[in-house]
Amino acid sequence: MTVSTPIVMTSADLVGTLERDITTDQSSISTLESQVASGRSVSLASTDPIEASNILRLSSGVERAKQYSANAQAGVSRLSLANTTASSVLDVLEQAQSAVEGLTGYEASGSTSAIAGVSSVVTSARQELIDLANTQYAGQAIFSGTGTPQRAYDATGAYVGAGTAPTVTVSSGTKVAVSVTGPAIFGPTGPTSLLGPTGVLATISADLAGGNVDKAATTGLSALQAAITRVEEQSANLGADYQSVEGFSSQATGALQALQDELSGTEDVTMAVAATNLQNQQTAYEAALSVISDLKTDSLVNYL
Repeated sequence: MTVSTPIVMTSADLVGTLERDITTDQSSISTLESQVASGRSVSLASTDPIEASNILRLSSGVERAKQYSANAQAGVSRLSLANTTASSVLDVLEQAQSAVEGLTGYEASGSTSAIAGVSSVVTSARQELIDLANTQYAGQAIFSGTGTPQRAYDATGAYVGAGTAPTVTVSSGTKVAVSVTGPAIFGPTGPTSLLGPTGVLATISADLAGGNVDKAATTGLSALQAAITRVEEQSANLGADYQSVEGFSSQATGALQALQDELSGTEDVTMAVAATNLQNQQTAYEAALSVISDLKTDSLVNYL
């Protein structure tokens, strides 16, 4: 029969064990104090590398989501302005169309003053459209393409923009148009243009000034109606793009909120729990110090 030898722990052994435990307690207290002070569950990557990596991943996701949300919101604002401008363009064109449609009656009556009035309406319409075509968003003409000029058209109605319609990135790998180029809505350079010196409106004005009322009322009116149809189509496209980007904006805002909530839940420590843990750890630490003090006193008495 084997008799086990009892393990005898002296006061010095017990003190050494307790002192090692106290060192661990001090480290735990330091971590808890940091959590209570910062409100963060992980203050240093070395504290919890896995959790720190997760926090960095979420933080990066939040920053990307913020950018997508900002892009989409800017796109919504820009498209809203483009839609409003297109509606104003149609209003001006419909007024000009109505005036030109009345030319037949004026020609039959020989009313030169009425014909001059129509010419004035058409001329004014062209200038209004040049002004609308140069509508700006954030210092850039909305119909100038990606060339970033402050004007899309010069004073003569010639297009001075460049490139394609601008886009914004609203999610990973997804870009959406936030306007159209000037030629897409106002027509290319030449006789089908609404704004150029040889375009639809300028030609109607020239015909009226030259006494070609019948041409203005037929060929000119037909070209004007075709131009209006083009503007209506582009206005519809802008409306569809607006709805699309507005949807992306809502999605980006929702994704951002979800990521921020997840990051907050991962990163932020519950203060009540941290405070309670700190209090318990400090109580245990103080108790251990008291025991060590008593043991060391007993050992000294025994030694004496």
